[in-house]
Amino acid sequence: MDSWIVTRIRATSLRRVVVWTLALVGGVFLATSDRRYIANFLRGPYALAQADLDSIRDVTLTPRYYARVTGDRVINTGIRQYTIHTQNGIETSREESGAYTALAIGKRFLVVRTAGDESSIAEGTLAPWPEDFETQLFDSKEMRSLRGSFYPFYLDSDSFRRPGFVVIGVGILFLLLFAWQALPALRAWRDPERHPLAKRIAQWGDPMGVAVGAEQEFANPLLTGKAGWRFGSKYLVRSTFFTFNVLRFQDLMWGYKKVTKHSVNFIPTGKTHEAIVHCIGGTAAIPGKEKKVHELLAFAQQRAPWAIYGYSDELAALFNKRRQEFARNVEQRRKEWAQKPA
Repeated sequence: MDSWIVTRIRATSLRRVVVWTLALVGGVFLATSDRRYIANFLRGPYALAQADLDSIRDVTLTPRYYARVTGDRVINTGIRQYTIHTQNGIETSREESGAYTALAIGKRFLVVRTAGDESSIAEGTLAPWPEDFETQLFDSKEMRSLRGSFYPFYLDSDSFRRPGFVVIGVGILFLLLFAWQALPALRAWRDPERHPLAKRIAQWGDPMGVAVGAEQEFANPLLTGKAGWRFGSKYLVRSTFFTFNVLRFQDLMWGYKKVTKHSVNFIPTGKTHEAIVHCIGGTAAIPGKEKKVHELLAFAQQRAPWAIYGYSDELAALFNKRRQEFARNVEQRRKEWAQKPA
């Protein structure tokens, strides 16, 4: 029969596996939902001649919209695109980010957005004209007379494949996260004894006895904190939808209050407080109001008076760089405390 701790490990591990699997399936669905883009990403750019452009009725539906077009000559429309930089709503600078030219293809014209260079060969995405572009282009009687010679779409020479490469990069990162989070959870669900918590408790000597004691203290805590933490006489137990952990006051080495200051545009907006409790085998970071944090640390100090309390840069350097020496010092304090008269 599985102990309470094994049951909790299985439950949290199964939830993690299910959620990560659903996220993976959803991510794959989203990444492959635009089949039109995928086909153009893999097969394009398509070399489109005038006949191909003439056959396009709706550029948002045409199957080949990643195109390479060659014109007879290039016409400068004089229309430029600018990127405006502002600070606190006031313009500080602007720079030219693009220009619109027109490729003459037979007796028709295709507008091309470029980065500023003029070439008779253009490659990019066929798309509907930008908003208000038609008004700017046909702002004279002469240009309005040529309106019928222009294709009702334009070619944007920005990189077509860049979004795809971004999605591929995000997908690789997600797969790495999946392997990091879901695969260990799957192993823990199938074999809870391989979970780090189960291995740590096995070193305490009586896994079943620890499970019974931790369950009782979790059900009847002496003190509760945020993030799912509950304090008993011997154990600190955390149980949330995705996490489960058990620490012993006997293993407590260092406790202190962590204060984080928050600001927006260098204007202070407040502080958050956490009780940090470092034990052999794990750490409890318990957020709360300052009074509650003091209460949690005072409770911990009552249960483990031999541990070190309070923060300093020297303690942090010793704990982070010479953890074993820190632990030996605390163990020596614990032995000395045990030898004191009651």
